[in-house]
Amino acid sequence: MPITSIFQTLRERVLKSNGLLPAEKRAMFWFSEYSSTLRLWQAQHRNLFYGDLRQDTFSKQIVTPSSAFPGYLYFFLYDPKLRDSLPYYDQFPFVLVLDRQPGTFLGLNFHYLDYMHRAMLFDVLYPLRENDRDLRTRIQVTYDILQASSKYKMFRPCLKRYLVQHVQSPLMKVGHSEWDIALFLPVESFVKQTPQTVWKESKQKF
Repeated sequence: MPITSIFQTLRERVLKSNGLLPAEKRAMFWFSEYSSTLRLWQAQHRNLFYGDLRQDTFSKQIVTPSSAFPGYLYFFLYDPKLRDSLPYYDQFPFVLVLDRQPGTFLGLNFHYLDYMHRAMLFDVLYPLRENDRDLRTRIQVTYDILQASSKYKMFRPCLKRYLVQHVQSPLMKVGHSEWDIALFLPVESFVKQTPQTVWKESKQKF
């Protein structure tokens, strides 16, 4: 499938169904498998280290929070340092990491966009991918690249810096073969506001 149209079908499904998720049954099964695997893994490993978990056709790789690497997409649990003063925040981000510094990493949390705009933003980022070996495939993008072109303008409400000490779980890296599924999983977990309110405010920012 051409790069420019790889997510066209997903966008059309979201538009036609007024927000219903594409591949919903597979997505929910994927998340269910991840949830049980992560809980078991956390219970067995208090000192975090690299681990490679694979089940059937679902690709999963779990790494430590300090090992977040630019260009990869991760799920994780998060408890912000300034949660009391924040107007809202997502407890379960889905993040494309842009850069990593000691104790922190900067990334785009796609949950701050509604499903249609997630697909639109991912469409323009997708051509920046490199490698084609699933878990090794990453998106080569930086903050400077995003700032340089108006076609990436939807990144603004998604940009967040995460403190490693406040990451509450291992990071689960999503393989290239499942980016589309992960993008549309209904697992955003906003505190203090509904997703609809967050998405409305996000659109005002771009």
